[in-house]
Amino acid sequence: MPERDRNILQHILRYCREIETAHDDFGHSRERFDHSTTYQNAISMCILQVGELVNHLSEDFKSEHSEIPWHKIRGMRNYVAHEYGSIDFDVVWFVATESIPELKTFCENNL
Repeated sequence: MPERDRNILQHILRYCREIETAHDDFGHSRERFDHSTTYQNAISMCILQVGELVNHLSEDFKSEHSEIPWHKIRGMRNYVAHEYGSIDFDVVWFVATESIPELKTFCENNL
């Protein structure tokens, strides 16, 4: 794997772990997420950063690992960045609790 892709994966992993830490700090509570802009912002910012980083992975790397929905990850970044005032936090919660752990495992297994 090219060093650039490895570095990007390491950064993606860091943001996945930050999401995990935010969940730990807030008791992994959906109710707290729904009522805490701090929790929402912490998760949303990490998702935005992950999507930005994905954009910098090489096309070869993304093609070799087509099992990961790179385009959707990037799309989620755009959603958070451009629709912030009207974000559906059900979507953000799903991504943070279902998709991010899978991405974290992928990064861990490929570094």
